[in-house]
Amino acid sequence: MLKIPNSSGNFKDLLDKITYRQWVILAVMFSCFMGLLVYFSLSGVDSNTKSAGKELKVKVVVAKQDIPERTIVKDDMLKVVEVPADIVPAGAFADVAEAMDHPASTAIQQGDIVTDKKIYTDVRMAGFTGTIPPNCRAVSVAITDITGVSGFAKPGDYVDIMVISGKKEDGIKGEVLMQNVLLLAINKVGEDAAKPGDEKNSDEKDKSKDKSEGKIEGSKDAMATATVALPLDEALKLAVASQKGTIYLVLRPYNPTDLFTLDKDYFMPGDKKPATPQQPQVTPPAVTRTEPTHYTPPAPAKAPTRPVTADYGSSIEVIRGVNSSKVGVN
Repeated sequence: MLKIPNSSGNFKDLLDKITYRQWVILAVMFSCFMGLLVYFSLSGVDSNTKSAGKELKVKVVVAKQDIPERTIVKDDMLKVVEVPADIVPAGAFADVAEAMDHPASTAIQQGDIVTDKKIYTDVRMAGFTGTIPPNCRAVSVAITDITGVSGFAKPGDYVDIMVISGKKEDGIKGEVLMQNVLLLAINKVGEDAAKPGDEKNSDEKDKSKDKSEGKIEGSKDAMATATVALPLDEALKLAVASQKGTIYLVLRPYNPTDLFTLDKDYFMPGDKKPATPQQPQVTPPAVTRTEPTHYTPPAPAKAPTRPVTADYGSSIEVIRGVNSSKVGVN
């Protein structure tokens, strides 16, 4: 029979023949081989990463200068650069036109990548001020549940504004002050309907109705103010009119057939009747009666009297100052 060589025995004999020195040499060679293998593997990964990084670069918009908050971004404030794709934040702009003519929501430093978080692409993102048209100002007026359309007017609607002034006795005048005005906000809505069986509320409403009968007033607790957008000169006009009379909001339909009304004034005469002018009464002059008086003739004038002097045979005139007198001489 053919004998199969014993390979295990031969391998064992081979190991027995390797000396300790040979084992050390083999270990060193194996270590060097493994080190070279690891080195070349890592070098290949780095080269692949560098090549991939060079290939994956994108264009982004960065700030050319410091841009303060709420500043309108212009073309000369931005530039386009290439950066690695792995450092590009979400929402970064790739074109300057996407960020132009929009306000900055926060301060942007020079070299920062401009994103949609730092730029208000929609001005309404700026909050309430973003809802004000560029040529207008926001102004508030006091309203009630009656003058404020009972809470049916909502922000974004358009209203006409009327002012009612005067008294019931003298006459009430109404004027359409402004038309097609944007309503920005109302801080309250109309009161809910009274609950059935709420006798206390009904009594209070009846009392307030009796007190305000004939007046153009409503419940002042239902609403407080309405804020509208107007040009500055129109806002001043509305503020002055609110001191003159009561402001009414008139809600416009979604698609009105007439944008503006020419007949803007209306006057209702008062209940007081005009006083008729009275003719002045002419009184005759009072006649004074005098009693007749008797004529009394004047007393006759008395002849001048001379001083009586003694009759002497002869006399001399003696002068004493301004007076003179005669002295008899025997």
